[in-house]
Amino acid sequence: MSSRVIAVTAAALAATATLVQPAHAAPLVDGVYRFAAVTDGKCLVWPKTHASIGVVSLGDCTETASTSANWQVLSRPDGMMEVSPSGSNPRTCLKVTSQHSVSVTCCGDRYGDWTVSYGSAGPGSVVWADIEHTPRDFSPSYGKIVDDPGVTGRIVVRHAPIEPHYWALQPAG
Repeated sequence: MSSRVIAVTAAALAATATLVQPAHAAPLVDGVYRFAAVTDGKCLVWPKTHASIGVVSLGDCTETASTSANWQVLSRPDGMMEVSPSGSNPRTCLKVTSQHSVSVTCCGDRYGDWTVSYGSAGPGSVVWADIEHTPRDFSPSYGKIVDDPGVTGRIVVRHAPIEPHYWALQPAG
């Protein structure tokens, strides 16, 4: 009898453990999304220059195109994605600098190549997103966008694997 109770208890524990595992990250479809750091609720913010070109930092999640509260992800023909402010003209995208900081520039080169995926630990948990730099040549800038207090602007790409760094994700608009 006690071995039967132990077996049932073990099965229940195994089922519970399975439920709290993060779900497999699925790729995002084209659209406008809200990305915010789960830890402090800050969003990625476009630089405040006349051309909106320069290093990205963390800031308040305002409802403007200059923050990741209202960003567009768009699939490229090669399967990678562009991450850009919605409706930017000319189009500007996230890119990685040679110092592994995250910047904004034109969308035309390998430094604008990203994989954007999302998942969750189950019902009622935060829906998280990974924004991972995936250049076609797999250069040393390969990795995920992370919030790093030791970096100017706090945003940098660190080499994979990085487990986990979550950004809250919800459809915008």
